[in-house]
Amino acid sequence: MNKTWARIFGFIILMVAEFVWAAPVPDSGQTKCYNNTVEIPCPSPGQPFYGQDANYSINPMSYTKLDSSGNILPDSAEYWVLVKDNVTGLIWESKTSDGTIHDKDNLYSWYDPTNPYPGTPGIGTDTKDFIDALNVAVYGGYGDWRMPTVKELGTLINYDIQAPEPAIDTTYFPVMQTSYYWSSTTFAMDKTFAWYVYFYDGYDGSFDKNFSTYARAVRGGQSESPGILSIGSFEAVGNRSLDAALTAAGDYVDNGDGTVTDKSTGLMWQKASSSIMTWEQALAYCEELNHGGYTDWRLPTKRQLRSLVDFSRYDPSIDTAYFPDTGSSYYWSSTTDVFNTNSAWSANFYNGNDGRVNKLRFSSVRAVRGGEAPPIEGCTATIDENALLHIPYLSYDNPLLGTISLWADFAYEYNPMYLTAIFFKLINAGVMDNPSYLCATSTLSNDLKIHIPDVLFSDGSTHLWVDLEYIPELSTDESTYFIVTNFGLVSN
Repeated sequence: MNKTWARIFGFIILMVAEFVWAAPVPDSGQTKCYNNTVEIPCPSPGQPFYGQDANYSINPMSYTKLDSSGNILPDSAEYWVLVKDNVTGLIWESKTSDGTIHDKDNLYSWYDPTNPYPGTPGIGTDTKDFIDALNVAVYGGYGDWRMPTVKELGTLINYDIQAPEPAIDTTYFPVMQTSYYWSSTTFAMDKTFAWYVYFYDGYDGSFDKNFSTYARAVRGGQSESPGILSIGSFEAVGNRSLDAALTAAGDYVDNGDGTVTDKSTGLMWQKASSSIMTWEQALAYCEELNHGGYTDWRLPTKRQLRSLVDFSRYDPSIDTAYFPDTGSSYYWSSTTDVFNTNSAWSANFYNGNDGRVNKLRFSSVRAVRGGEAPPIEGCTATIDENALLHIPYLSYDNPLLGTISLWADFAYEYNPMYLTAIFFKLINAGVMDNPSYLCATSTLSNDLKIHIPDVLFSDGSTHLWVDLEYIPELSTDESTYFIVTNFGLVSN
């Protein structure tokens, strides 16, 4: 589909479907290490204070400059219009100092007429006016700009940077206020307030919606709504559409072993909270934890910890169906507050607020593991020794949006009622943004049939082609099953 048609359908799709994307959590950007008071050389495993933020680099922050048509530019480009986050897939507006709608000095009140607490309208001075102007102008070739959620906006913060520089990578975002920027997220505890992100130090807080401050638009990428992936309404298959087949009942899976997996980020969490402890004790506790059959636990970074916050509720601000013992209190992160290195960032699970807690005080702990973006190297699917099937490049020709490129993970499940059948359960999926691989991709059709031209087995040498087909009889709102209908040896 050409870009003109994409623009036309963009407005329609926004009215009839909500996009929900899976994306990894970017690294915090923190590269320095600290003890309870000052900066120190980064410790090694087994040493005191090992396991803090800078000891891990998971999904390092990465950006790409784009021109006015959304085309990729080199990092050396002196002029660009958009910035793509290579980790989340989000595309951000670039600010200017030219007096236009993009001017960094423009202030906006918070206004959303679809919200029960809509805020304050203005005449070109509210956030709806701002977004409408971008979409009418088809800014950067797109008509689906919106205000970012508080989690999305927070992914721009670099926790290694101190004022007077704004806490963001100014190589890609050089025109920036060291100040407050609106998110689209209403404050659950008082719905006349909305969340902001403070680009002075990375603090997330809330203001009355009547307040005027800055705004930056976003499109695509990650959403805070439940589910793995929602890509609109398509031809129904059985009693379920493609949208339903690829959407799970929620973000979380209780693994039944004291762990919970967040499908939207790939992070696995300790289900139960630990006892309260100091920051140094929390780091050591997570590094030494052997839980659920895993030994690679760590204390979460500030950004990873905030990915657990459910901003639609409070007391506590978390999904208690999966984390029932969570206290409405502070939980440690591994990220030091660079403005006061006696303190580390924390999350208050009473109302979702940020906290800076002195490292010698006691707070709760929840360990985390995993969360790395799945490796996407060419088009070859893989199946490991545990029969986990990873498809790195799954192409779907959408009649409205054109070609959508996905990655997907499946797990083999034995079914005693069908002894000769091979079933795979969809466990995770996400959208790839502008892949450039020149090879034969796996394909997904409207009738939910998948053709994989090349599956490499764990022996490193066996290659098969495989056909899968969606099974509505076994699939429910919480599970999506495919059956192997055909396969054969790949000779080349």
